[in-house]
Amino acid sequence: MTLESIAPLLAGPAAAVLVMMMVFAAVYQVTTKQLIPLASSWVDRHLSSLDDLVKGNREDHAAMIASLNRIESKIDRDVTNPGIIHGERTTH
Repeated sequence: MTLESIAPLLAGPAAAVLVMMMVFAAVYQVTTKQLIPLASSWVDRHLSSLDDLVKGNREDHAAMIASLNRIESKIDRDVTNPGIIHGERTTH
């Protein structure tokens, strides 16, 4: 094989396939070494902030339940003894 018979292959489809394989290898390396760790750290940060939101939501929920229970007990007390609302005291 002479250079004249190999030159069209080197400048044509074989070269394009070789360049494409090199580009795919570079993209694969960048993806596995940089993008995936970057994405996993971003997901970890996002999940940790969601955990903080859920914890705060649970605390708020517990405070609301306690407040509603106090309101319910006051309403029950006022319904069973309505004179206290108007400042009157009834003796039983």
